[in-house]
Amino acid sequence: MSTRLTLAEELRTRLQALLRTKQQLLIAPAERPTESQLRSHIGGDPYFEQGETWPTHPDTGQPLELIFQLVNDDDRMPWPFEAQVVQFYQNYHWGELPYDDGDPRDFRLKIYPRIRPEQLARVPRPTELPPIGFSSIRPQAAPSLPDDDELGDIAPELQALCEQLRPKNWRKAYNAAVTELAGEPDLGSWVGGYAQWLQGAYPTGTFWLQFDSTEEFAWGDSGLLYFCVDGNDPATISFQLQSC
Repeated sequence: MSTRLTLAEELRTRLQALLRTKQQLLIAPAERPTESQLRSHIGGDPYFEQGETWPTHPDTGQPLELIFQLVNDDDRMPWPFEAQVVQFYQNYHWGELPYDDGDPRDFRLKIYPRIRPEQLARVPRPTELPPIGFSSIRPQAAPSLPDDDELGDIAPELQALCEQLRPKNWRKAYNAAVTELAGEPDLGSWVGGYAQWLQGAYPTGTFWLQFDSTEEFAWGDSGLLYFCVDGNDPATISFQLQSC
């Protein structure tokens, strides 16, 4: 058996040990349901409890846009903290990047540890926000492996192995093996697993969720939102935007 073939088999074996399951978020336009507070969606009614109001920008009073709501009602989503509902609101304006993603005034991440039907309240979408279409979000399990930009931090010995296998283009060797085990690396929206970085790996904790541009929301020509968490406390979630 040639050295190259032996190295390729070793790479596949080691990659299998790194495989993680992610929940791919399948986003599809759908007819707007009468009730969507307990569903994962874009453009529907968010889950609110009695006494709550729609999030606004603290300086301008402008309502923040609900980018997505995810409901973990069957425990399929690998969240590092207890939560049944997660919502992300942003000071979003179509085709623009309205803020520095480190400014907490420009976004709001709301987390509900559990759904309380007795506290459910409907808060109408503010008239200041433009109408948008409804899309359902459905999770689907899929295999996941590290982005080649992050491989040196997660498994440097694997990067060294790829460099042995293909000295002039180790990334090609790595991504060919990833495609064989987990499908072709691509951007998208998912929870858990590993991030697929648009501009390079800049994790600020343990990767939790990424959300791609959609028909309703686009950040630059293409952009993704990335969320990381430090430990298992939702108060330690950090957020960044990468765009082209």
